[in-house]
Amino acid sequence: MLSGEVEAKVWYYLEKEESLIQEEKVKTEKSEKKYGIILNKKTINFYKRLSKFEKYDTMETKNKIKILNNFYLPIEIKKVTNNEYKLVKKEYSKEELENKILKKLEEQLTPQITGKEIVNKSFTTEQNGEKIKVKLLYEVIEKIGTEEKLVSWKEKKYWKREV
Repeated sequence: MLSGEVEAKVWYYLEKEESLIQEEKVKTEKSEKKYGIILNKKTINFYKRLSKFEKYDTMETKNKIKILNNFYLPIEIKKVTNNEYKLVKKEYSKEELENKILKKLEEQLTPQITGKEIVNKSFTTEQNGEKIKVKLLYEVIEKIGTEEKLVSWKEKKYWKREV
C-alpha cells in the first residue's frame, strides 16, 4: 500500500479598521436584582420589565428546585441581574490602537493556525484620518491532502467510456 502526504504553503489573512476615538463600556457599582418563578414553562415575574438604568447588561440565572438527592420539581427560581454601565470616550494613540487591533486579529486566527508550521507572520498598518486599519497575514505550511483508497485497473470489473 502506498501513502503520502501533500503539504502546501497557505495564507491566512484578516483586516480590521477602528477609530482612534472610541466609546467604551465602564461598569458602575450599581446593580439591581429581580426574581421570578418558572412553573411548567410559564414564567411569573415579581418585577416590572423596565430597568431603572439607562444603559445596562442583563444576566439571567435559573435554578431548579430539588428535593431528596435526584428528584427535581418542575419549578425554577429565576434571578435577573442588571449591571449598569456608562459609555466613556477614550482616545488611543496610534501604537495603542494598532496593538489592540493586532491582538484581536491574532485571537481570531489562532484556532485556524493551531498545530501548523508558521513560516511567516506580517502585518501592515494604514492611517486614514481618525481611523487605523491593520492587516495581518500568516503564512503557514499545512497538510492539504485527502486520504483516498487507490484502486488498480485490474480490480475494476470493466471500463465504460461514453462518447
